[in-house]
Order: sequence, then structure tokens, then C-alpha cells
Amino acid sequence: MKKIIFTLLISAFLFLFHFSLAADEPRPENSKLRSQLDAMQGKPAPKLGLEGWINSKPLSLKDLKGKIVVLDFWATWCGPCIRAIPHTNEMMEKYADKGVVFIGVCAKSGSEKMAATVKEHGIKYPVAVDAGANAGYLANSFPDYYLIDRSGVLRWADIANADVEKAIRILLKEQKKKKKK
Repeated sequence: MKKIIFTLLISAFLFLFHFSLAADEPRPENSKLRSQLDAMQGKPAPKLGLEGWINSKPLSLKDLKGKIVVLDFWATWCGPCIRAIPHTNEMMEKYADKGVVFIGVCAKSGSEKMAATVKEHGIKYPVAVDAGANAGYLANSFPDYYLIDRSGVLRWADIANADVEKAIRILLKEQKKKKKK
């Protein structure tokens, strides 16, 4: 009996320990391409294939080296994307002075309405039209969020929308640890 209780306690501890570690990472979105997305993580981020910039001059990952980059793959016709704009604006303002850059990657389909959507919904962060970024990042739904660290490495591909800020905080903490060393 004691062995069973001991085994159950050890199992419960290991279970909780495993999930407490996993809880620190942003949750990945469910995607048919999950294994391919996971394979991209930890490697240099693909090129930003974008055109028709609004709220910024054209940016490249080379220009953004040393910054944390949040790519927001969105579409003008996507209701959840439009509803996320105020929160994305808030995060952009909150983290701008900490070296975090948000870029809205607008889907080609509906992009003729991008300028009007930016104006109507008050998008403050840089946005541009997809010219290969969706294919390079395997973005296949909207909104999708990808984070690139200060070294230009794609850290997370297509994470849960609710975990974007968690991912930013993790990357900011890593920067603080490097400065202390």
C-alpha cells in the first residue's frame, strides 16, 4: 500500500513539474503545419518579403538586428484580426522603449483595403503587404503571431494569440540576464 501511495505521489510530482516548466513557454497554435513550424524555430528567421509599407519606411531583419520583432500576420477581412488591433497598439506602445518592434503582415487577399483599415482602426505599428513573407514563415491562418529574438532567430512560430505578451516578457528577461553577465 505504501509503495502505491509513494508511486502515486512521485507520479503526481513529475506530472506537475513537467507542466510547470511547459507553462513558462508560449503555447503554440494548432496548425496542420505544426511540425514544420517547430522545425523553423531556433533558426535564423526567414526574409521579410513585404511591400507597400505604412507607418514606417521599409524594414528588413538586418535593420532590426538587436530588436525583438513581433510579426502579426493579419487580413483586412479577418474579424479576430481587426478586434486584436487595439491590444496590439497597446503592446506596441508598452514595449517600444524596450526594443520591441511590431510589424503587421497584411494578407495579399484584401490588401487593397489595407490603408483604409489602418486609418479606420487606428493601427499605429508598421504594416506592409505580404510579398512572400506568408510563404516564408508558413503562415496559414489569421491572426498568426511569430517572434524573432534580438539575434534574428525565429523563437516562436504561430503562438497562441493570448501568449504574445508572455513571449515578449520571456525575451526581455533573457536580455536582462545577458546584461548581468
